[in-house]
Formats: sequence, C-alpha cells, structure tokens
Amino acid sequence: MRRVTVRYLTRAVALLVGAGMVAAACIKVPYTGRRQFNLVPDSVMNGLGTSSYTQMLAGKRVAKSGTDHQVLQRVGQRISRAAQKPKFKWQYSMIEDNTVNAWCLPGGKIGFYSGILPILKNEAGMAAVMGHEVAHATARHGAERLSQNLAVVGGVGALQALIAGQGGMSDGDQDLVLAAIGVGAQVGVLLPFSRKHESEADVIGLMYAAAAGYPPDESVEVWNRMGQMSGGSDGPGFLSTHPSHDKRKETLREWMPTAEKRYQRNALPGNMKATIWSGGVPANGSTKTKPSNKPAQKPNNNSTKPTKPNSGSSKPTKPGSSSGSNR
Repeated sequence: MRRVTVRYLTRAVALLVGAGMVAAACIKVPYTGRRQFNLVPDSVMNGLGTSSYTQMLAGKRVAKSGTDHQVLQRVGQRISRAAQKPKFKWQYSMIEDNTVNAWCLPGGKIGFYSGILPILKNEAGMAAVMGHEVAHATARHGAERLSQNLAVVGGVGALQALIAGQGGMSDGDQDLVLAAIGVGAQVGVLLPFSRKHESEADVIGLMYAAAAGYPPDESVEVWNRMGQMSGGSDGPGFLSTHPSHDKRKETLREWMPTAEKRYQRNALPGNMKATIWSGGVPANGSTKTKPSNKPAQKPNNNSTKPTKPNSGSSKPTKPGSSSGSNR
C-alpha cells in the first residue's frame, strides 16, 4: 500500500512539475496576444544568433561608412528602441550584394543587402522591412520552431554545447537547429518562416515602425514596389519566403488605424519618405542602386520613447483597440 502511495505521489508531483513547465513555456506574443509554446531560453537563442551572424557575414563585403551604412544604423537604433529588448546585443550590417533580402537573427543581429535598397526607396521603407524582420526575433519565432524539435536535437543542454563549440550533435541535428532560426544547412541561405509567423511579423513590425516615428502607410508602398519587382509572382529571395502581396497588404490595412495612432504620438521631424535610393530592377530580381541627389535625413536625437508591447489578454488584440502602451 505504501509503495502504491509513494508511486502515486511521485507521479502526481511529476505531473504538477510538468504542468508548471508547460505553463511557464506559454508566452504571449507582442501586440497580437497569441500564446506560443517555447522551451528554449533567450540566452540560448541569442547565442545561436551570434554564432550564425558571424558565419552569415563571412566572406561578405560589409559597408563601414557611407549613406547606406549611416541610414541603416539610424533606422536600426530607432527600431531597436521600439522593440524594447535591452538584453539583445544589437548589430546592423549593410551587405554590399545585389541580393534582394534582409534578416534579423535571434539577439538582434540584423543584415540588409544593398540589392533591396531601391525597393525600400526611403528611410520609412527601411523601417517597415526592418520592423518585420526584428519582429521574428522579438516574437521568438525561431525558439517556437526549435521547441517543437527540442527532444530530437538532445535538449537545451545540447544547444548550449553547440554554441560553446563542444560538438556532440550530429550534422543533421545541427541543420535542424539552424533551420529553426531561419538559416539553411549551408549558412548564408535563408529559410522561410511559416505564413502564420510572417503575418504576425507584419503586424508587430508595423507597430515598431510607427512607435519609432516612421509613417506606417509606407509599408504598403514597399510591398507595392515588391509586387512590381516580382511581376505579380512570388519572385526570388525575400519575396518567395513571404505571404502574397495582396494578403500582406490586407493585414497591414487592417491594423493601420492602430499604427497611425502610435505614429501620431511619435512622429519624427522631417520627411521620412524622401527618396534616398532609386534604380531599376532587372528581371532576374537583382537590383542596381542609384543614390539619390537628396541628402540623407539627419539623425534625430530627440526621438520619443517607443511603446511597450501588449501584455494584456491572451486573445488577439483587435485593430483599433488600445493594446500595449498609450504612447
């Protein structure tokens, strides 16, 4: 009888601990309020982001000065303040390559290819795309995907060993880890997130851009230019990993009234839609950047603080409601 009781109590405790871990692993996504299941600590994801970032930039030409570099640093600093992730070690790299793409790895490691600049056209356009990419990191989309395969790769301990360079993980498992954060088996190849994650990043990114002081309606114009580049198809690179243009614009317009309210409270001085980059887009999807004759916008040292992510109900916040901060 005693053995049965002890065994019963042991199982009960195990179930309670397990339930507690599951509850702790259920995290709310900023703004949308969606609950996600995440078992991978931020420290582990940030370590994976840092190691992958180094490999992503290996052999690449990275601008260290000039207009493109300066604008990226300026927009990056504003979007990172809006994201409110003080533990992220933010870095922003302008990669001199005709690839039409941009990304943000866990921990705030951001890369923009110069090939995407003519489509962005201006500072507000860059903020729209950067907000989207940063949202993947702040919403822990990579950690969410990795949590679903955590047992396969050997648990958090195996991930920590991988970051420390101690090995012990098979090549297949390492590929699985990299794929979870959006990096291909050959580092430098980007893999798509799910359509759910992409749509969620659209909403969060829109709010980040508005909170950082950029006109959110430019986001729709960016995807219009993306559509023109692809000729109405999914297209190469950046476009092939994202939802259709029409669906994307529908989501953005749905949330635009809420974003506009945030923008009005945080609008930057000057014309953030002034053309900085112009140029044509060949049929193969590569771009040729022509710098604008207009000077780049000067940094604003008096930009307002960003809004705080929504920490209210677990139900998705309806567009137009007062989610998060009132800023």
